[in-house]
Order: sequence, then C-alpha cells, then structure tokens
Amino acid sequence: MDQNRRIRILSPVAAGPGQQRPLAHRPASLRGLRVGIRRDRTWTSFEVFTDELARLLRDRLGTGEMVFFDPGTRIGTPEDESARVVDFAREVEAAVVGLGT
Repeated sequence: MDQNRRIRILSPVAAGPGQQRPLAHRPASLRGLRVGIRRDRTWTSFEVFTDELARLLRDRLGTGEMVFFDPGTRIGTPEDESARVVDFAREVEAAVVGLGT
C-alpha cells in the first residue's frame, strides 16, 4: 500500500450549539408563493408523496409555482452539491426539504 495516500473523512454530525444559525423568516401565508420541494428519485414512494404534497399545497393553501429539486447522483464534491442546493434556495420563497422522520 502507498504510504502517501490520504483519505479525507467527512463527519455527518450536525453543527454544535456554538455554530447555530437563526431560523429563516417564516411567511405569514404560502398563498401565491413559489414553493420548492426537495425529492429524490431513488425512493419512488417519495415522488408519490411530493406530487401529492404539491397538489395539496396548491389546492388548500393557494401556493404559486411549485419547483422540484432532485439532488441527483451524489458523485462529486460536497461543494458541488451545496452549490445546487443554494441555486434551488434562490429560486423559491419557501421550501419543504424533508419528512422529519
């Protein structure tokens, strides 16, 4: 084995208390807002769920345009994935990015 090889290990642990950021501003209503929904094609039932969620948001809350974000493959650098997330966030006024399970 090559002794000069290095492995970079990334920690999946959330930021500590000293690194917390304030929560984003919450709109009083979603009516007319462009809402983003993050989904992942690797989990088919999540697509079904997000399609239904989008329908409910439009029908019950009167949201405007729906924008779906699928991060795609996880091949590349964390910076590449972060840049895609930032682009998605700039496109929308509110977002649903997880199930909270």
